[in-house]
Amino acid sequence: MGFNALEAYADARGVDFSVVAAAQGSDYESGIARIDGAEWHVRTARNTPTKPGAFLAFWQRAEDGSTMPFGHDALGAGLLVFVEQQGGRGVFRFTAAHLAELGVVSGPRPGKRGFRVYPAWCTGLNPQAAATQHAQAAAFEVY
Repeated sequence: MGFNALEAYADARGVDFSVVAAAQGSDYESGIARIDGAEWHVRTARNTPTKPGAFLAFWQRAEDGSTMPFGHDALGAGLLVFVEQQGGRGVFRFTAAHLAELGVVSGPRPGKRGFRVYPAWCTGLNPQAAATQHAQAAAFEVY
């Protein structure tokens, strides 16, 4: 499996990385990358034609084979989500703490198996999507 978005990001930032592909999630360029000595989960978000932003799956397998949200202790440094749309390219660098604030990881709340990201160039969002974009904004950078 290729990690085109991660490779473009590393080239643009001048960083070295190594990556191990996840057993599932090839549609999302899913894996764990080592960047500057830290382990990051990586995903490439998928554009959807009927909704703004982009979607990504982010889950792990339980011992019984079912899917479940990641727990805070299984995140490493966090999650890099690559998105490319409307001629723009960016990455969300979600730390483990930020993912917990967003309710993505399990903890006091049950967590999520997937979620939408809204890059800075997404406009005309409904109030809920705009609030999500605002909550994600600190993690987003164009490259």
